[in-house]
Amino acid sequence: MGGLLFYAILSQGGIGIFYDPGSIMIVGGGTLAAVLISFPLQRVVGVFKILKNVFGREISDAGAYIAAVVRLAHKARKESILSLQNNAQKVNNRIMRMGLQLVIDGQPPEIVRAVMETELDGLLSRHDEGARIFKSMGRFSPAFGLIGTLIGLISMLRSLSGGTENLGPGMAVALVTTFYGALTSNLFFLPIADKLENRSEKEVQQVRIIIEGILMIQEGGNPRLIEQKLNAHLEPEQRIQHFERMLRREKGAQAQG
Repeated sequence: MGGLLFYAILSQGGIGIFYDPGSIMIVGGGTLAAVLISFPLQRVVGVFKILKNVFGREISDAGAYIAAVVRLAHKARKESILSLQNNAQKVNNRIMRMGLQLVIDGQPPEIVRAVMETELDGLLSRHDEGARIFKSMGRFSPAFGLIGTLIGLISMLRSLSGGTENLGPGMAVALVTTFYGALTSNLFFLPIADKLENRSEKEVQQVRIIIEGILMIQEGGNPRLIEQKLNAHLEPEQRIQHFERMLRREKGAQAQG
């Protein structure tokens, strides 16, 4: 879709007519200044660092965490909770690793839940602030685009005494700033904020599965029952995908046996 937009720009006479350094400085500098006033510098710098994760790494499927919890439940039931020590050290998910270690250390269930839900609250807070920063940028950039247009119009009107031959080019330059503001808001800042919110929802779903799964492992629950309870966190489509993966896994195990 972005390619279609740039093709449309090129078909209107080339990208050169849409390039204006002053407009870029007004929209970019103004938006950045407003965001730095609204949020701490450390938070703004931090949210730009997570962009590489937003576009470079997909969220793991929640069904994979259910499968991992079920495998751990089988091992804990056959052997003991302490036998999960090696598994805990190999887990990539930080919250899951921490929860397993708390269970292995013999912490009571209420402590395990409290610690993991605190981690979840921190995750939600960080993601919410990141989305709010980009939403603010999405609000500020059109406003500074309009400010740049007003600056251009004022300059253009002041020069009308010299004739009207520059009226068209001057108006075009003035409107370029509005174009920059609308483009950056609707093509970059607001979509990034939406993507952060979507990723946050998926990660929260995963963490809730991890919390409930680890607590049921600590209780010594039946692995099949654990899987059924955790499947309730999945959307219908995700349940179908998880069920298909489970069938393939069982067929593979039977073939090896």
